[in-house]
Amino acid sequence: MGLREQIKSAASEAEVTSLLSKGQTFDLVSDRTKRSWKSTARFRLTQLSSNDPAQSPEKSVETKKNKTSKKSK
Repeated sequence: MGLREQIKSAASEAEVTSLLSKGQTFDLVSDRTKRSWKSTARFRLTQLSSNDPAQSPEKSVETKKNKTSKKSK
């Protein structure tokens, strides 16, 4: 399980903070990945503090179907 998944499933704020500290020790990680961890941690901390099931990172997102028109020639 990667660090981001561990942050998503963290049970407490202390665990989230510990995992972020662990991520800071990784040298060969891109800035984009570090931002992703921070974003996930911020989201998880909000979720833990509010206990709102609507703020689940696992919530599915429905996408619209593209209607493509076929032109007959």
